[in-house]
Amino acid sequence: MHASGLGNGFIYFDDPEGVVDNVSIRDFSTTNIGHWFTTPLQFMYTPLVYVSYAIDYLFGQGAIGIYHFSNLMLHLANVVLVFLLFRRLTERAFVACFVAGAFAIHPVNVDTVAWISARSNLLATLFSLAAILVYLRYVRSLRRQPLAWSVVLFGLAALSKSTAVALPLVLFLVDHVQGRRPSRRLFLEKIPFAVIAAVTVLVALNVRQDVIPPQGYTVADRILLTCSAVVNHLVQAVYPFHLSLAYAYPHKPFPWYLYAFPLVLAAGGAALWLVRPARRIVVFGLGFFAVTIAPTQAVLLIDGYHANRYAYLPYLGLFFICGYLADAALRHRDRRLRAGAIGAMAVFAVLFTTLTVIRNTAWRNTETIMSDAIAKEPGVALAYSSRGIARFRGGDYTGATTDLQRTEELDPDFVLAHHYLGLIKYYNGDYTGALGELDYEVSRLPTFAVAYSERGKTKIALKDYSGAYADLSTAIAYDPQLTEAYYSRGVAAIGLGDPRGAISDLNTAIGLIPQYADAYHQRGVAESRLGDIGAACADWNTAMSLGSPDANTSLAENHCGG
Repeated sequence: MHASGLGNGFIYFDDPEGVVDNVSIRDFSTTNIGHWFTTPLQFMYTPLVYVSYAIDYLFGQGAIGIYHFSNLMLHLANVVLVFLLFRRLTERAFVACFVAGAFAIHPVNVDTVAWISARSNLLATLFSLAAILVYLRYVRSLRRQPLAWSVVLFGLAALSKSTAVALPLVLFLVDHVQGRRPSRRLFLEKIPFAVIAAVTVLVALNVRQDVIPPQGYTVADRILLTCSAVVNHLVQAVYPFHLSLAYAYPHKPFPWYLYAFPLVLAAGGAALWLVRPARRIVVFGLGFFAVTIAPTQAVLLIDGYHANRYAYLPYLGLFFICGYLADAALRHRDRRLRAGAIGAMAVFAVLFTTLTVIRNTAWRNTETIMSDAIAKEPGVALAYSSRGIARFRGGDYTGATTDLQRTEELDPDFVLAHHYLGLIKYYNGDYTGALGELDYEVSRLPTFAVAYSERGKTKIALKDYSGAYADLSTAIAYDPQLTEAYYSRGVAAIGLGDPRGAISDLNTAIGLIPQYADAYHQRGVAESRLGDIGAACADWNTAMSLGSPDANTSLAENHCGG
C-alpha cells in the first residue's frame, strides 16, 4: 500500500524550501539547531520537523528515499499507537483493530504519508496519540508522573504542528468516555495543557502569513465553508473517490447546496444522538472529529479549505464509531446481520487498499500529482503554480511560464507565481521585469527572506549594489542560514568596493556549503582586489575543480599556476 510510494520524488510545493534547498538540515551544528528553534519553516513554527529532516539527511545525505521511508515509518508507528490507544480506551481488541486498520489503509491518508512536507502532520499525530495514551494511564492511576509525561508529549506535538492545540479538548472527551464526572480536579489538571496550547496559538498567529483566497468571505461565509469542509470529509470517509491534492474554493454567490450543509450536519448529529446504547461512543467519536478538524479551519490556505491531510487524525473519531457499530453487528444474534457486516468490511478493506495503491501513483512526482489535481479541480491556482515550479526547475521555462500565468489568471494575488515568474525573467535577462515581480512579492510577504535574496540578486544584475546590499542584509536578518544571500551580498560588497566585507560574507557561504564553487571564485576576486594574488589563485583553482567556468578565465587573466 503506502510502501508503493517509496520511489516517489519531491513535490515542488513546500518540499524545495523545507528539504531540497534547506541547507540548515545538513548538519547538527549549534548554529543550525538554534536556527531550527528560532526560524519558522514555511510560515509555521515546527522545529521538530527540522530535526526530523536533519536526521534523514544524516543517514541519507539528501537521498529522497530516506525521507519517504521516514514518513512511512512514522505512519506505521501511528498505526500501532492507534491500536494501543483504542485497545486501552475500549478494552475491546476488535474495535482497536478496526480503527487501526481503517487508519492504516484509508486512501485519504496517502496525501499525508506520500508528501514529505506533510511530516509535521505525522509527527504531531505521533506525539498527540502518545500523549492521550499516557493520559489514560493517569486516569487509571491518578499518579502525577503519567500526567507530567502527557504534558511533555503534548509539548512535543505542539513543536511539530500548531494544530495539535486541540488536544486539551480531546482529553475532556477521554474523561467523558471513561466516565469521569466534571470536577475541580478535572479542570485543574488541564491547566498545563491549556498554557502550552495558548502559547502555541500566539506563536502560530505571529508567524503565519499564508496567502488567503481573494473572495472576501464574511464570518457567515466562513461558517458555511467550515460546514462544507466537514461534509466533504464525512463523504470522503466512506466514498474516497475524486481525491485531489487541493480543492477549489467556492466563488460567491455560493451554490444553493452549501446553505443546506449546516442543516444536514445538525440532522445527522441528532440522529446519531438518538442511538441511546452508543451515545457515549458517538459523543466521543464525533467530538474527537470536530475538535481535531476545527484548527484546520482557522486559516484559509492556498491549497484549500478541506485538504485531505486535514483528516489524518480527525478520522479516528469516525473510525471509532464505525468500529463500535461493526463490533455490535458481529455480536448480534442475527446471522444475516453478522454476515452482512463481515461482507461490508471485506469490500471496504479491498476497495480502500486498492485506492491507496492507485493514489500513491498520482504522487510519483510534481508533474503527476499536479496534473491529477488540475484534471479533477481545474480552478485551483496552486496546482498550476506547483507544476510551473517543477517545470522551471527542469529547465522548461516556456511550460513554466504558461502554468504560472494561468496561476495569476485564477488568482492574481498568488505570490509564489510572482516569485517564479520573477526568476524566469531574471534567467531570461529581463531584470527590470523580474524586479517588478519581486517588488510585488516583498510587498505581500514582507518577512519572506528568499524574496529579498532574489530581489537583491536582481539588483546586482542592474548594478544597484547599494539596493542589493540592503535587500540581502534584510534576507539574512530573516533567515541567517540563507547561503545564497551571503554569497550575493559578497558580490554586492565587491561592487561597492568593500572586498574585506565581501570575503567575510563569502567565508560564511563556503562554511554553509563547502562545495560552493561560485563562492570560491568570488572570494578570489575579492582577494585579488586586496592584492593577495596567491590566495586568489588558490581559490580560483578550487572553484575550477568544483566546476566553475568563470574560474578558468580568472586563472588565465591573472597568470595563475595550476
